Amino acid sequence: TIKELMISINNGERSFLLLGSQGVGKNKITDRLAEIANMEREYIQLHRDSTIGSLTLSPSLEDGRIIWKDSPLVRAVQRGTALVIDEADKAPTEVTSVLKSLVEDGELLLADGRRISGNPTS
Repeated sequence: TIKELMISINNGERSFLLLGSQGVGKNKITDRLAEIANMEREYIQLHRDSTIGSLTLSPSLEDGRIIWKDSPLVRAVQRGTALVIDEADKAPTEVTSVLKSLVEDGELLLADGRRISGNPTS
């Protein structure tokens, strides 16, 4: 229930999974929980064309130039904020494997050699 989920969040749990059909309000529930718990959040939406590279870098247009910045995934891990991953079931296996590895190992090695983890000392 939502009450049990809020108790878990207040006790320091930061991982939860909401499953449901499209359009039932999973993102709205997540946004409201983050607001109530005073948690910042990042958001990524996966699809069949998602790549490992798109998990870690995102393009941004600045002064007419494309600049590559850390993705919401990288920012969430570095800052310890909540991360909403939408439509993970549509992503290729190698993409979900990277996410699974991050959850299990607590860290991720980026293509540029940086190692990120949920540990603030890393």
